[in-house]
Amino acid sequence: MVKEWKALGDAAANREQSERFRATSERIRESLKAWREQQQRLREANLAEREALCEQIEALLEQPAAQADPDALREIRDQAREQWRRTAPVPRDHAEAIGRRFGRIRHQLQALIDRRANEIADAKREVIDQARALVEARLPARQRADQAKALQQRWRELGRAPKGEEQTLWREFRQLCDQIFAQRDAERDDRAQRARERLEQMQALIDRIDAWQPTASSEAEWLDKAVDEASALEPLPSGRRTEGMRKRWTGIVRARRERLERLSVAEVVGRWREVKPLILQHLEADDDCLAGRLCSDVEIPAALSLPPALKQAHAQRNAARHDPAPAEEVAERLARLRVHLALLAGHPIGHQDEPLRLAIQVDRLNDSLGQAPSREDELISVLCWLLATGPVSRQQWEREVQELDALLDGLSQLPPP
Repeated sequence: MVKEWKALGDAAANREQSERFRATSERIRESLKAWREQQQRLREANLAEREALCEQIEALLEQPAAQADPDALREIRDQAREQWRRTAPVPRDHAEAIGRRFGRIRHQLQALIDRRANEIADAKREVIDQARALVEARLPARQRADQAKALQQRWRELGRAPKGEEQTLWREFRQLCDQIFAQRDAERDDRAQRARERLEQMQALIDRIDAWQPTASSEAEWLDKAVDEASALEPLPSGRRTEGMRKRWTGIVRARRERLERLSVAEVVGRWREVKPLILQHLEADDDCLAGRLCSDVEIPAALSLPPALKQAHAQRNAARHDPAPAEEVAERLARLRVHLALLAGHPIGHQDEPLRLAIQVDRLNDSLGQAPSREDELISVLCWLLATGPVSRQQWEREVQELDALLDGLSQLPPP
């Protein structure tokens, strides 16, 4: 308004009007004094805030973190730009200087962002090279996939490369990772297929052994081969089907081993019956010796083939006639052998034989501290002692032989298939 008044010149007003205009102008200027002071304080506050902003960024630029994240730096840049816009205006006599200072700082900050982004781009290229080498590495697919996951984690930790390169680098890296994971999935599918095939093979093996009933103890080798075949199919995939198959397989193998053991015992009994003529000869020789006649040795018939253990028992029987034990001792030995056979056959033991049963079980327990003998070996041992025990009178033998034969018959019986 003052400028407009002056533009009118002196001709536009008389003295009274000029005085009136000046008075009015002074009153207006006086009324705006507080507002102008407030605006000045605001400009000074804005200037102080801009100076503090510059100092903060300058401190950052003086000692930037070695692994400064470009995204974090970009956020600082954008926030600084927004704060700069909010802190306007500033005093005119400082506006140009603070503006140049902020421009220089902003340029340096952008240079730091670009440098860190380029460093990240270089680091990501190294990660890509590692992923490319991993594709060709001779490692299990699962191990390569685990290493690829570690590379992905490393990729995320690096931050972003320059905007123009980030997507290009990411596409290349992702393609390599996809190849690695595809190889892992293919191997996993192949492994699952092989596991299914092993399950089917195991099922076929179970069905085959379940349908098989051994007829001779020599077939134990066939069962051992089947067990080895089952072991070769391990590990089977976990699951209810596998658990059920294992339980069934264990039960079948146990049943077949029990049958093979019964067969071996029956075969031992069968071979023992072939020795019966020799036993009768020993009984006749024992009778002669006990009757005071000539104590002669019994010869093994040429047609009879004895294993070494029975040959030794045969020799002991011959020797016993020349140095006979008391009849009571011989009778106790026979009774003990009968009770031992009853235990092997699973037959009940009479009350009168209970002490013998306890003594035999104690001996068996002591023997098992090393390695427990098989049922077949234990039966052979009892039969050898039966052949070696003597001299036995006809009456003693007749008291025991019927029950001995019954026990041996029980041992030779096989369970139904």
